[in-house]
Amino acid sequence: EPKDERDAKFRQIITDTISAGGAVIMPAFSLERTQVILYELNNLIEENKIPSVLVYLDSPLGEKVTEIYKRETKDFNSEVQTEIKGGDDIFNFPKLHITNGSLDSKKIIETPNPKIIIAGSGMSSGGRVLHHEINFLPDPKSTLLLMGYQAIGTLGRQLQDKPSQVQINGQTVDVRAKIEMISGYSSHKDSEHLVEMVKGASANTYVAST
Repeated sequence: EPKDERDAKFRQIITDTISAGGAVIMPAFSLERTQVILYELNNLIEENKIPSVLVYLDSPLGEKVTEIYKRETKDFNSEVQTEIKGGDDIFNFPKLHITNGSLDSKKIIETPNPKIIIAGSGMSSGGRVLHHEINFLPDPKSTLLLMGYQAIGTLGRQLQDKPSQVQINGQTVDVRAKIEMISGYSSHKDSEHLVEMVKGASANTYVAST
């Protein structure tokens, strides 16, 4: 999707799920995707475009990568650098909780809905998102939000096809939650962009050294 359409869809999915009293589960890659999601949520909450609810970053690697991003602000675009200079902590906002260990991760289920959970991995191929999917996929009020390309053979791809049941860690899990997909966050290029890339590469000549 174009960015405007992507952002509007992201906001609507979150708002609808919060209104229903459910949980939004976002499988997310630790590098780049997690930081983009935090940045988007920060803006939406600050601008009162979504209700302020508990948000959990349940990804140890995602947390570590985010700390690196915070140190390397010189590499951000000028618009974001202006936000930071104005005092905005772009990766932090009220009610954001970063889990420390697996026990804290499992306690998330005990907190009342509505809430948002960001957890690895991005294609549900492992990581902490699996136990959240076990707990929330059976809930018709909740939403699993897939944030980009899901490779064939992954659990994420199975869920993208909206099955009635899936197998997770040997358990049969009913899928009653809404399954939503936003492709605009994906870094994978479509056919037109791949052709553009090849055309650009063909304009350059590389000579291998001997």
